[in-house]
Amino acid sequence: MGWVAAVDFRRGEDSCAAQPRRNFGKLEKLNNGMVIGAVANGAGSVASSHLGAKVSVRSGLAALCADVDVLSTVLIGGSESPLEDLFAKVMEAVGEAVRRAAVEENVAVSELATSLTVFIVGPFGLAAMQVGRTLLVYRARGGGYGHVFELADTSNDCDYVTGPDAIDCMQTGFTRGPIEFLCLASSAFELVSLEEGEGIPADPFFQPLDRYASSALDDGDVHRGIREFLRTSNVSRDIGEDLTLALCRYNPGDNSALGQR
Repeated sequence: MGWVAAVDFRRGEDSCAAQPRRNFGKLEKLNNGMVIGAVANGAGSVASSHLGAKVSVRSGLAALCADVDVLSTVLIGGSESPLEDLFAKVMEAVGEAVRRAAVEENVAVSELATSLTVFIVGPFGLAAMQVGRTLLVYRARGGGYGHVFELADTSNDCDYVTGPDAIDCMQTGFTRGPIEFLCLASSAFELVSLEEGEGIPADPFFQPLDRYASSALDDGDVHRGIREFLRTSNVSRDIGEDLTLALCRYNPGDNSALGQR
């Protein structure tokens, strides 16, 4: 029994061809049956945000892996305090890494502005933190789709890990139970993935992705499906911004290793 999981990206039509893609993400499978992941979307208004996105993702996952022995205990216990402490340590590591990168690049820290979402998911629960606004939708076994985070508007100071009070702006979320599906998507998908006027996940958007991941033979299948969706679906082609999509699906009988990109 295990997870299939993958993440991919698409450059938006409104992006300058000479400018690097601003988003970045990475997923890792752990030996204890969990998946950890991080996705960052660099600010479109600053030139070095793509570097901030990469530094934030890599340092965030490294900080989680440093506490890999306690991740299962934290999820099973479901106590908010240890989770908040864990994610605060992650944010501190990210902040330090971003500041070091700014010195190395000889730019202001604000030039590395990026949002960041980090998650831990297992068949028995999930936990996540976020600075900024990215869709993180899950489905428990036999249940419907729900948000990990409230979709409240954030101020500019709370949009990025480079903000002066990034840790205070951090949202955390926890869900206990048998998690089967997790989808992380750029906020640009909100218009097509949420019920109009209600802000709840729209089944017509998430169900096809859920079904596809449930029939995937391995992570490579999931990756190819995400890539095709981002590049050919009418839903994605109508969005001009850089896009990120990550899918995790718990499929009994699957022990595949996460494909390397």
